[in-house]
Amino acid sequence: MRNRIAFIAMILIVAGAIVASILLPVTSPEPQMISLPVSRMLSCPIGDATLGTTTVTVTDQENFVSGELNALGSDPTTNASIENPSKPVIVRGSATVGAVSVYSEPDHEMAAPCAPPITAGSWNGVSIQDGATLVFTNVDTASAVVDVFLYGQTGPIAQPGLRDIPVASGVTQMLPISSGLTRVDTPISVQIRASKGRVAAILRTIGEQGYDWQLPQTSPDTDLLIVGIPAGEGNRSLNITNTDPVNKAVIAVEIMGESGSFAPLGLETIEMAPSRATSVDITGSLGGQASAVRLISDRPVTATVVISGADIAGISAQSALNGAVVLPGMGGVLWVANPSDETATLTLDSTGSGLASSHDFDVTAHTILSIPFPSSGTVKLSTQSSVIRTSLVLSTPSLSVLPISGGGIVASIPVPQVAPGLG
Repeated sequence: MRNRIAFIAMILIVAGAIVASILLPVTSPEPQMISLPVSRMLSCPIGDATLGTTTVTVTDQENFVSGELNALGSDPTTNASIENPSKPVIVRGSATVGAVSVYSEPDHEMAAPCAPPITAGSWNGVSIQDGATLVFTNVDTASAVVDVFLYGQTGPIAQPGLRDIPVASGVTQMLPISSGLTRVDTPISVQIRASKGRVAAILRTIGEQGYDWQLPQTSPDTDLLIVGIPAGEGNRSLNITNTDPVNKAVIAVEIMGESGSFAPLGLETIEMAPSRATSVDITGSLGGQASAVRLISDRPVTATVVISGADIAGISAQSALNGAVVLPGMGGVLWVANPSDETATLTLDSTGSGLASSHDFDVTAHTILSIPFPSSGTVKLSTQSSVIRTSLVLSTPSLSVLPISGGGIVASIPVPQVAPGLG
């Protein structure tokens, strides 16, 4: 009898253990994570040393190295200022490293953020009357081969000498866009593609309309955002290119302001034939207010807003802030755009003169927000949002719009587990 009772008790204990293991959650320690280092290479443009001066300022939270192309890099540091370099400056640092190149002449300036080399890029709304020049440099040790394509309102523009352009390591090519295009009187699109290697590229405009350095849109897309259109007088034109040789593009236009967004009357939708570039005057739609332009297309397109008046500036569709970036304090106004349906947050950390501060800025859905940018020290911009775009607008002594982005959010992986039997 006792044996039977013991047997039944043992069965009940085992059954209870099985039920408990099913109903009660099993806790396990959270896996430890290892951060994966993300590196970033930037190329900084330079101006004409015979007419003005170039200053390249580089900042980061971690050590980086910088120096002229094909020259010995500096000792690792977190801040550097390079005066009057004779060649483009190359920076190698972490994902947050940021740099700005400023070219100054007595009565004007051109400024641009240093950017990674590219294999493709697009500039829209390029006026041949403004003395635009495409400048590209092979910053790698291997040779590169570049093709340049031009598009107008009637289709592709045939121009000799724009295919299979060889670019040796460390060599800079300057291609005047107006050469041989005297019969073209409307803005055109300029597209560059490296069939071999990669190049650092920028569009330089020096003419009666003003002076400007413009970074490219690095690839066509179906969701584009152009941020940093300043308030004030002058003309604003939206320039779009559909390089698809077969399919037309149908594009919805959204204007984003500080109080919300709207579809511009009469320009709610733009249809573009294949292989065409078009220019649309949106001055009246913006009403002299600071704005951003968002385009939603059924086909990948490229776009640029060109500002003209007392000065000229081109703003290409840009990528998201993408994590964090550290920049030198330059003054001006930082414009932040949130195209999503939810409020997003941007954090601005600044240090200078022994003081440090941190501020969180909430950006309402489908609006833009202006933030005074510190004029000295170092500034870190960061966000968890994957869609926020930022541009720094400098208005004195000349207008410059600097699209700002980082090198990506630092990735991490779990610590590898020790295999059983290895001890």
